[in-house]
Amino acid sequence: MTAFRVLSALVVAAVLSACASQEPRALPRASAVPETVRVEMAYDARDNGLTWAQLDLIAAVASEYKARGHGPLVISYPQNSPGGGAAIAVIADARAQLFDHGLDWRAITGGAYDARGRSGAPIIFSFTRYQASVPVCDRSWPDLRNAPPGRAWPEFGCSTAANLAAQVSDPRDLVAARTMEASDAARREVVIERYRQGQPTSSQRSAEESGTVSTAVGN
Repeated sequence: MTAFRVLSALVVAAVLSACASQEPRALPRASAVPETVRVEMAYDARDNGLTWAQLDLIAAVASEYKARGHGPLVISYPQNSPGGGAAIAVIADARAQLFDHGLDWRAITGGAYDARGRSGAPIIFSFTRYQASVPVCDRSWPDLRNAPPGRAWPEFGCSTAANLAAQVSDPRDLVAARTMEASDAARREVVIERYRQGQPTSSQRSAEESGTVSTAVGN
């Protein structure tokens, strides 16, 4: 009986040792890497204002920046280029269009780049966005019927991470959480004033928003 107990203890110790030898494996996860978006816009010094094509391009840049852009939106104009002086007026109109599309003035910045005398050098819009990095999922699975105790399967969690990377609207959310938006100061003042006057601070609901159970249907 004593020998049986010793043998059982040795078996349990061997199993526990095998489990302990398995290093904790990090599950596959989706991530994101930054990339620079660069959009060139041609212009003609003889044009009087922005063309329809330029307006469409600026609208597309504004839409993409609001959806996935991070950091400043940089507008670069060509320096040392024939007709480069006209780019300043074009950039002023472009900034006004970006503002009309909902961008903050403080998010728009500018600078010059050396065109090296090249004629027709474009105006360049650039900003940072993130591209989702998807883990590579192995389609081949080993025989799970003969799985040793405590084994870590590299395939587990890979499809979930890949699906998350495909569905997220802004891949930067895979790297860091978004900051909270500013609170509604006007609403806060209304609530505090009603509280001081002893009035209900919650928003009023209409009859259609009531949670009362309808009596139209009998028991």
